[in-house]
Amino acid sequence: MPHGRPVSRRKTGSRLPTVMRYSPAIVTPHCPMSAANVLRLLLLAAIWGGSYSMLRVVAPVFGGIGTMWLRVSLAGLALLAFATVTRENLQMGKWWKQYAFIGVMNAALPFALISYAMKTLPAGYGAILNAASPFFAALFAALMLGERLTASRIVGMLLGFSGVAIMMNLGPIPLDGTMLAAAAATIGATVLYGFISVYIKKYTKGAPNLGIATGALIFPALLAAPFGIAVVPPVMPSATVLIALVVLALVCTSFANLLFFRLITDAGPTRAISVTFLIPVFGVTWGALLFGETLNTGAFIGGMIVLAGVALVLGVFPRIGSKRPGG
Repeated sequence: MPHGRPVSRRKTGSRLPTVMRYSPAIVTPHCPMSAANVLRLLLLAAIWGGSYSMLRVVAPVFGGIGTMWLRVSLAGLALLAFATVTRENLQMGKWWKQYAFIGVMNAALPFALISYAMKTLPAGYGAILNAASPFFAALFAALMLGERLTASRIVGMLLGFSGVAIMMNLGPIPLDGTMLAAAAATIGATVLYGFISVYIKKYTKGAPNLGIATGALIFPALLAAPFGIAVVPPVMPSATVLIALVVLALVCTSFANLLFFRLITDAGPTRAISVTFLIPVFGVTWGALLFGETLNTGAFIGGMIVLAGVALVLGVFPRIGSKRPGG
């Protein structure tokens, strides 16, 4: 390789499944995304899209803060147990400051902002504003990593954002002070998501992927423990609620975080966070399958536009203005 021998983040003989391992391949931002990473992105979008269905079952019972705390606590404990069984070194002593910072910026603060916003802001508008995350990730990647914003990426992000807006098919809402504050809180969360995805790429080189995912859950769980414990209901919920909580924690949080941080490492923050465009597509699909929700024409057309936009961001199509596929 022209850049020398790649250095692995993991000690030889790690028992982690391939999907959780760090890949030392050097990624060029303008090359097409690998088929394996495209599949990881689609799987991640399907999982996070399904998290809304799980939240519909869990949140009414435990509330916003209680659900958040139980979610990150169970997910973090599950990853700690997994690391113990596989004897994977999380390197907490070396990277705990970065893990704590990621946990606050990727979970504690965004969850708090979104919980506040969702009290007044319609969920559809929240989804649209959340779809701005790739724009902020691209901006921070340009500033912090020196990545160039190509025409294809810009067009792809605009298409993805437009597709989400069409899918929501929402009318105007009154822009009073409360609504503007809720919108500002949601935008603040998207800025944090965009920033932290670039921070992980830049400042955690050499940290194990499992360590990042675990630390990003354990630290916000400890931070929110006093608030979470106070609001958890004393009555044992139904089996359906408990199953939904377990799926939310283990699949939609533990496993999903591993996928997301792997994508940031392999494909870069802008491509990884383009998953936010796809989440509404899978969200409405799961809603139709699990709750019998109707898929209207807007959802179909918007979904097709989202897929086209994501394909441009990922480099599936030839770059605009380029004579060769993938640049």
